[in-house]
Amino acid sequence: MQDRRDFILGAGTSVGAMTLASCATTNAAAEAPVSFNVIYPNHEGARFDTAYYKDTHIPLVMRVMNAASVTLTEGVPMGATPAPFAMIAHFQFASAEALDAALANPAMAELRAMSHASPTSDRRS
Repeated sequence: MQDRRDFILGAGTSVGAMTLASCATTNAAAEAPVSFNVIYPNHEGARFDTAYYKDTHIPLVMRVMNAASVTLTEGVPMGATPAPFAMIAHFQFASAEALDAALANPAMAELRAMSHASPTSDRRS
């Protein structure tokens, strides 16, 4: 049985939606990895600078959050239908405590502010 507290935490920003997911079970002896996902929705008029995001923003976020890894997934259009998201960043942490420490880092507020002012954001949201 999964501990719901550790399974999902949702938050939204004007830039994207964030979720936290853990594979931890209440009976697990060892700490399970934890994922933190940032989803950048794609909608008419949205702007997303993929090169900036990959080359500048993600390396900075990785330094500040000290995540174990990150997997980036770009949205793919289906024929004439645009992709529902521009990008999903899937950050992996060794434990819930590692994620808590990352989110408590005072530099996170600065990163969030950069996201709202950077070329990756949709300022009209």
